[in-house]
Amino acid sequence: MEVILLSAAGLVVLLLALFGAFCCVRRIFFRKRPLSLRPAETEGQMARKDKPESAALIPGDAAPAARPDAADGENARPPSGLRQRPISAESLPPGSPLSRFAIVAAIALALLIPLLLVQNLVDERASLYRNVVQDISRTWGGQQQLTGPMLLIPYTERQITRRRGPGKEATGGGNQGDETITESHWALGHFVLLPTRVDFSGGMVPQERRRGIYRSLVYTADLHLAGRFTLPPDDALKRAAPALESVNYAGAYVVMGLSYPNALRTVGPLVWNKAELNAEPGIQPFSKLKNGFRIPVRLSPEIREYTFSQHLVFNGSSGIRFTPVGGVTKITLDSPWPHPSFQGDILPVSREVTDQGFKAAWEIPSLARSYPNLGTLKSWPENFTAFAAGVELYEAATHYHLIERSVKYGILFIGFTFLAFIIFELGLRARLHPVQYGLVGLAMVVFYLVLLSLSEHFSFLPSYAAASACTVLMIALYVGAALRNVREGVGVGVLLTALYTLLYAILQMEDYALLMGTALVLVMLGALMMVSRNLAFERM
Repeated sequence: MEVILLSAAGLVVLLLALFGAFCCVRRIFFRKRPLSLRPAETEGQMARKDKPESAALIPGDAAPAARPDAADGENARPPSGLRQRPISAESLPPGSPLSRFAIVAAIALALLIPLLLVQNLVDERASLYRNVVQDISRTWGGQQQLTGPMLLIPYTERQITRRRGPGKEATGGGNQGDETITESHWALGHFVLLPTRVDFSGGMVPQERRRGIYRSLVYTADLHLAGRFTLPPDDALKRAAPALESVNYAGAYVVMGLSYPNALRTVGPLVWNKAELNAEPGIQPFSKLKNGFRIPVRLSPEIREYTFSQHLVFNGSSGIRFTPVGGVTKITLDSPWPHPSFQGDILPVSREVTDQGFKAAWEIPSLARSYPNLGTLKSWPENFTAFAAGVELYEAATHYHLIERSVKYGILFIGFTFLAFIIFELGLRARLHPVQYGLVGLAMVVFYLVLLSLSEHFSFLPSYAAASACTVLMIALYVGAALRNVREGVGVGVLLTALYTLLYAILQMEDYALLMGTALVLVMLGALMMVSRNLAFERM
């Protein structure tokens, strides 16, 4: 609402500034002059008005002789019946408006070169900023994805192989040829069992980390997970591994995947059926995950239900995601960050976002994913972690992105400012030198450089206010001095103030930026068309 009010106020100021310029130009340049003589005027009065001031009579001088054609009323009047005041050549500057438009357009196009240089500098600084943020993420912790817990149960199966080999020698030394040889051996495998239910609950505390002049948003997550495993019956194990011979319940592992395990700050013991078990590094033999840790557990075929719980504290940046491995996966998160961006394949079933933060909850059934609750490690899908749900701590567009967007409006602002200057010139019968146009354009380009320099040390709003105030004041004083007209300098200052106010509103309105930018173009173009509508082609 504040941004909408700000943009509306800027639009009103812009309209008032353009209307004031229109009224000023109309009064000065498009003022109607008397086109015909008043009926009461006599030919003698006409003759006296036609005489230049230098030809006025001096007392004592003789009166000039009457013109021979003074009595001819028809010859004394202009053929058109109109009497116009002659305009001396000194009252109009040399050149035509058409040539002025061409020169100013060429200057505006030439200013694209410094604009592109500023754009390249913005891209370079933004790239350096991204590298610093990536380096901070590498040391603090990047976007974390939590996968698990999953239960790995070793088993032994009989594998039968067949190959071609030489046959038995026949009587008399003959060879009956090759025959199929069948061999059997024991092979070790692992069942992958997912929990019947798993609940994640906790919060994310956002923090800011600085390196030099650069800042990066990071967080610390404090999570508590709990759930239960249910051992499958023997026939379910047989379906997953048809050649099953035996199951080693004593050699099972609980595996937990974490994208950046180096960011772990606290790993509480795994409470497994009320017994506390410590974690160890590595996720072997579960090669489908890249990083994480595991906890050895002991199972018994007589006990079918196993409950678990664990407390984890880890660092991260950007956001957090969860792989829904449970038969039912429930996730509850809260954070004081007021700008969440919910990502992943599943959106939260409930969420509450306020200025004090957000709360969100997910409840994901196993039918939403494409992999089973029970399988074998050798047949487990490689990219099963692609299906995930989570949230990112969304940052409004960085100041580099805002400056990049503002530079795109640079040539538009320069062009319309130059057009307004041309209209002022036509009204005041005075002209700016092309060098002065170039200096004004360079001042508008330097605005983006000043904004970039200040925004790296201060927040965007005061940086923008300082850069725009410096530019507006400098251009207004310069134009007022060049045109030798204080009122026009003030008018230029008001016009530029309205332009930069609208630009700030457009930069803040991410969803309506295109709409506001298009409206700005239409309003400015329509106002300039209204002001210049009386320009005749004969003056070109």
